[in-house]
Amino acid sequence: MRAGNNALRLLQGLGDTDCDCDLLDLSAPMLERAGQRVGAATTGTVRTIQGDIREVTLPDASYDVVVAAAVLHHLRDDADWESVFTRLYRALAPGGSLWITDLVSHEVPGVHDLMWTRYGAYLSDLGGAAYRDRVFSYIDREDTPRPVTWQLELMRRVGFTDVDILHKNSCFAAFGGVKHG
Repeated sequence: MRAGNNALRLLQGLGDTDCDCDLLDLSAPMLERAGQRVGAATTGTVRTIQGDIREVTLPDASYDVVVAAAVLHHLRDDADWESVFTRLYRALAPGGSLWITDLVSHEVPGVHDLMWTRYGAYLSDLGGAAYRDRVFSYIDREDTPRPVTWQLELMRRVGFTDVDILHKNSCFAAFGGVKHG
């Protein structure tokens, strides 16, 4: 969630200072800072929810927009992925949309290897080979990034009818879908 950056950008893009925002994260300090920052940018209600997206109960048909930023790649297995996508779909009001920005893998092994090599070079430039190795070790141990195409198919399977890719660069992508009906 980056202390509310995505909510702030969404509010700026909407040009509306009277939006209600629910902020969800595992980190209490992150939520506290995000609540302060977003609260200063809207006259709407800002609610912070500390918890795991796999466990938090979201009210059905209540959200116009859900942004999942750098969170879904932490899901553990296919059942988690399907459960969370289903929960997010149910939480959206008709006409609402889900937008995801996250770490992704690739379906084609050669493409995957090339993109992870590029990502590794970026990490090495950023913090050296030891940093790269720590990040990759963490991803191998804790994360399950999925290809964008796999996630778009899952979105359709749980009910989204319109899905699209906004941007993809190496191992990161922005994409989403709209709930109709």
